[in-house]
Amino acid sequence: MELEQDSSLTLPLFILDETLSTRDLAQPDMEISVTLSDELLTQLCQNPNADSSIGISIAGYELHILNSSFASIVQSEHDAQLTLIQGPLLSAAVITADNLTFVSPQIDMMPTFDLGDEAEQ
Repeated sequence: MELEQDSSLTLPLFILDETLSTRDLAQPDMEISVTLSDELLTQLCQNPNADSSIGISIAGYELHILNSSFASIVQSEHDAQLTLIQGPLLSAAVITADNLTFVSPQIDMMPTFDLGDEAEQ
């Protein structure tokens, strides 16, 4: 996954319930989109130890409801967090005021950067 400052990171979210393991990954309940600020990119460029994770609370995000059963969530209170584990692997979670939890699959996230090393001609 290539990450660039001021670009948008969008991850699929699925309700965390007994059906999660059988869900079709192409049919998420919603998506979360967050703009990658310089500060957030700095936090995402960590690679935690095997026995730890890094939780990153995010405030500036948008939810896009794909399953109409959850349409009311956009209007209610909710919190979002990105989590990094060794790999680094990235996932997201959203928890609503009604204690519903939505999670994303873990994605392999090895940030790449343009260091401006292109040869001038």
